[in-house]
Amino acid sequence: MNLFDSSFLCLDIGTAVVRGIAHRVRSARIEKSAVFAVESYDTVFAIKSVVDELERQIGTHFDSAFVTGDFGDGVFDMIAKSTQWSGEHKISTTDVRAQIAQITPPDGYTPMHVIPLRYDAPTARNMLTPVGHTDRQLISAFGAIFYPLVRLDEIYAFLRRAHIQADGLMDSAFLISAALRPRGKTALLIDLGAAQTTVSIWTDRGPVFFKKIPLGQTQVTQEIAAKLNIDFDDAEKIKRLVASAVTREMDRFTPADTAYDFSRADVNDVVLPMLVDMIAAAKDAVASAIGKYHPAQIILTGGGADIDNIDEFVENAFAIPVTNEHADAAVRSLAAHIWAAQAPRIRAYQARMMRMRTWGDRIGKLFRRRRRVARARFVPVLPSTLAFDMKSPHTYTLFKSGGISMIHVDVMDGMFVPSISMGLPVIQSIRPVSERIFDVHLMIEEPDRYIDAFAESGADIITVHAEACRHLDRTIQKIKEKGILAGAALNPATPLTAVEYLLGELDMVLVMTVNPGFGGQKLIPYTLDKIRDLRNMLDRRKLKTDIEADGGVNLQNLGNVVDAGANVIVAGSAVFGGDIKANVERFLAYMAKEEKR
Repeated sequence: MNLFDSSFLCLDIGTAVVRGIAHRVRSARIEKSAVFAVESYDTVFAIKSVVDELERQIGTHFDSAFVTGDFGDGVFDMIAKSTQWSGEHKISTTDVRAQIAQITPPDGYTPMHVIPLRYDAPTARNMLTPVGHTDRQLISAFGAIFYPLVRLDEIYAFLRRAHIQADGLMDSAFLISAALRPRGKTALLIDLGAAQTTVSIWTDRGPVFFKKIPLGQTQVTQEIAAKLNIDFDDAEKIKRLVASAVTREMDRFTPADTAYDFSRADVNDVVLPMLVDMIAAAKDAVASAIGKYHPAQIILTGGGADIDNIDEFVENAFAIPVTNEHADAAVRSLAAHIWAAQAPRIRAYQARMMRMRTWGDRIGKLFRRRRRVARARFVPVLPSTLAFDMKSPHTYTLFKSGGISMIHVDVMDGMFVPSISMGLPVIQSIRPVSERIFDVHLMIEEPDRYIDAFAESGADIITVHAEACRHLDRTIQKIKEKGILAGAALNPATPLTAVEYLLGELDMVLVMTVNPGFGGQKLIPYTLDKIRDLRNMLDRRKLKTDIEADGGVNLQNLGNVVDAGANVIVAGSAVFGGDIKANVERFLAYMAKEEKR
């Protein structure tokens, strides 16, 4: 990979969906990322559609491509190999490779991963690496994952027809263990895929159990279609909307779809027994391995991981804590694994650039000694729609005269917050009359249901409340799939831990400095500490995520808000009342003064 300027593509090729992540690399940093997915049983069409969209978002063709996905009926084996020498021998990597080369795959299969599990010698046991050790014998244990050549040839044919040359194929369980399994913990991975269910156990050394069970989500969809006498596509759509691992009394009285006369309970009467059989088969297959290796965690992935309440269902079945990483876990793990593999080269590149900058500075000082003047930061200020009549053309004239480039659009549903404000029809009506950036703040319950609609209505940034999302990561990814910026909002009393592990995926964190729902409130003092802690957290991780402060900001406390670390400010009548142009100029002048202090 060219760390100076390149791009790479990661694809998860499933039976019914292709997911992709693309990264643009500049100067050993990921400069731009994009995600996209297409659901289709026409795999070539899905690959082409994903690649075309990601190239459009990234703005360039890909230099390399890496693939994971459904590679068919995988086989796992733990294999021991022994090499003896006539005298003392210093073991090298060539000796280890020679042992790996002796591994014979089953007929019609080829090894995808051969992972060293243990090395022993007569004078040393359980070595992490035997390289450099001197002895008369080397006994090695390997975990090998094999896949059928016919299916791999089919995958390569799909890629060729989509004009993609793969630089590597990798098993999804291998990737998920590498990227998502906590170090030091043994984990049970359960992938609820379309064609089959995969169960595997992974330790820090590698895999110790791996099995494919021929029961998958496609069979569930087929059973729904057969039992309820509907076509497959409708069955798949209804399953995604309705399927649940927990029965509810009201499901008997709730239609599954307006086009049909059966209820949600009728659908789940088909789904639930199949889930029971699926998880029971997985549990039976892995039972002895669980007793031997005692996994501390279950990592749940695949399309079936998005079924409502599946986490609790699996946790109850296995009595092991469950972490649900959802359907996109494999492609996320692939991207993380590829980038992590570049870490040594990145460190070397950064060290080289640092040396070059150091010498450049030294040479520059010989010829020029100028005092470097710090540039004042520009802190964007956004008028809140709560403070203006957004249906009046005069409002947009004021914004234009004040040089306002972004508008903070507050959307309230009367449930998440007491008030009700702008909805979709209002945003759709004002989008044609304003070219400003719309920063849409959804103060609503279950925002996932409306992401598509708000994106289509013209939102440039969508921010959802962590408190309103059952699966915040999934919601953020859904926003980003629309090609727009994604933010997470936190109420004053909500701790930063609610978004701590998601910061790398966020374009912005909105810190409510008042309780949401009403304008004209006073800024809550402890929220400044929260902004300060968030800024420190972002700086430590070298993230460029914006911090937006919303509520009670005026010219008297503005300096404190910015000093704490906010770089995007939402303001209402306290800043924008009266002469908007003069107030904005006063605001920016005040910011410049604060920056020089």
